[in-house]
Amino acid sequence: MPEPVSMYKKYFKDPKREPILVDYVRTPIGKRRGTVGRHRGDDLVVHCYQALLKRNEFDPKLIGDSIVSCNSQIGDCALDIGRTAALAAHLPVSVPGMSINRQCASGAQSVMSAWQAIASGIHDCVICGGVEVQNRYEIMADTNIFDKEQNKMVMVPPNGKIMTHPFVAEQLKAHRTSFAGQINSAHVMGQHWMKKAEMNLEDFRNEMDSLSLHSHEKACSTWDERRTEIEPIWSPKLDENGKPLLNEKNQVAKDPSLSELTENDETPRPGTSLEKLTTLRTIIGRKSKAFLTAGNSCPVSDGAAAQLWMTRGLAEELGFKPRATIVNFAVVGTDPILMLTGPIESMPEALKRANMTFDEMAFIEINEAFSPVVYASCYELGLDWKDERFNAWGGAIALGHPTGMTGCRLIGTNVHQLERSGKEYAISSMCVGLGMGAATIVRNENPR
Repeated sequence: MPEPVSMYKKYFKDPKREPILVDYVRTPIGKRRGTVGRHRGDDLVVHCYQALLKRNEFDPKLIGDSIVSCNSQIGDCALDIGRTAALAAHLPVSVPGMSINRQCASGAQSVMSAWQAIASGIHDCVICGGVEVQNRYEIMADTNIFDKEQNKMVMVPPNGKIMTHPFVAEQLKAHRTSFAGQINSAHVMGQHWMKKAEMNLEDFRNEMDSLSLHSHEKACSTWDERRTEIEPIWSPKLDENGKPLLNEKNQVAKDPSLSELTENDETPRPGTSLEKLTTLRTIIGRKSKAFLTAGNSCPVSDGAAAQLWMTRGLAEELGFKPRATIVNFAVVGTDPILMLTGPIESMPEALKRANMTFDEMAFIEINEAFSPVVYASCYELGLDWKDERFNAWGGAIALGHPTGMTGCRLIGTNVHQLERSGKEYAISSMCVGLGMGAATIVRNENPR
């Protein structure tokens, strides 16, 4: 096999400045009416930041930036959450902050931006992560504003000039659809690849539900594996009126009478069966052509994740053992109407840049935003979603997809999978709203 092409080694000379991952942590992923969503979004980031600093003792003044991604930057996730989380976590005032929104790839972009800041010599140490509390701020909540003239909340629609873009106009006509969001795009994608694979509706719906069942079965058989990346969190209990029980300082208390310790992801459903999935009603499209359900799509969920990156030289100086590096990554623009085809183009691009193939990947993560996304990606890339390397600990259909967090989680999960197996390379990717894709190849620094 040819030597993989490391992005850092291709463009930079000093091996001591190569960005390396020191640590990664995340919260449990919370479900609708679960415990994780009882927290402020910025407090979930603070929880992860404090865990990283507790586990890795060093002078936090060395941190050059705090980069936090979030899709719906509104409410307690607004005001530049990279800075507010840094201050709330009691990082030195000298640590600046930045918030990022690249839709569903936001979490991956926060990691890439941290890597870029270190590789370029701007900083020697960056803390980064992502968060989403979808059960409080649904996707596109940041497009809702209060209209004084109408005296009510209204949604600001996408810029109409998007529909006049020649490519977009052509695709709207070709697929006989509208520019109507990710659920609609998942439906249009499914129709397209159902026809391409020459499947009838019944068989295609069964494929989507089988993919969902497989995701839940993997998630429910890997609790112990995933627990290694989770920092348990005390979540407030609710009173009879549904209000959080807080202590005298109006804070969440580590007190069993007021709070409960959430240690595991709340979203996987152990009792899932193909029989149950097939009874769920479809959520879009005429009954004669519908296949997308709440069961074969990712659930609404909450969570945060964070990573600590340093130059190799600084990590060695502080006595930290490097855990992983990024070999290469890619971000691409794709068809805004099919919208969710990002992995089909971003993964081959990242592999091409690295001079690598899927055969060299010990683990492959494609974010399960919707089952047709996974099916279409595997179909085009020659992958099998039943391959044991594929979403080995369960995907977003079972785990959830807190959009600002997911990319950071996928990269971190790949690192944990490699460390547990002793293997060397893994790739993660995701589809992205408005037609984009992102993919990242990581290398385990300590393979066996």
